[in-house]
Amino acid sequence: IIGALGQPIFYLLALGYGLGSIFQAAGQGNYIQFLVPGIIGMTILFSAIFNGMSVIWDRQFGFLKETLVAPVSRTSIMLGRTLGGATVSAAQGCILLIITLFFGFHPYSWALLIPALLVMLLVATLFSALGIMVASLLSDMQGFQLIMNFVVMRMFYHSGPLFPLDNVPMLLGLIAKI
Repeated sequence: IIGALGQPIFYLLALGYGLGSIFQAAGQGNYIQFLVPGIIGMTILFSAIFNGMSVIWDRQFGFLKETLVAPVSRTSIMLGRTLGGATVSAAQGCILLIITLFFGFHPYSWALLIPALLVMLLVATLFSALGIMVASLLSDMQGFQLIMNFVVMRMFYHSGPLFPLDNVPMLLGLIAKI
């Protein structure tokens, strides 16, 4: 978990404090307040979707065959892997949320924290299942990483976690909406 939190903390330090004054001078307010939800989303997204690599890893080393001969359905195995990956991803998001409080992040409403945690868990479950689904169709890690990086990086950068999408050019706004 510590390794997975290194990149988000780096983003918070480098972008949050590095671009914070520019963001504030542009009249957009506190950049940490804007950046933290996107960084938490990034952490959950990357962690959940790359959970699928464990399927390829297990297939390459023969552990997947041993799992598949167990007296449980394949659906149960897939659900177990999905929920396990989602739990780890959501836990990383929660830990990061606590850490960001020390960086100066203040939730707009403490009452909305419970629905936000539920959304975090749903997003983690969805993308964990997506990663496992794609990984079950592929046989090598390079192909998985190529496909997932193409999908995930586009989804992350076009969703507006690092910059507001209010005044972007029309084509970029359309891509972000799609």
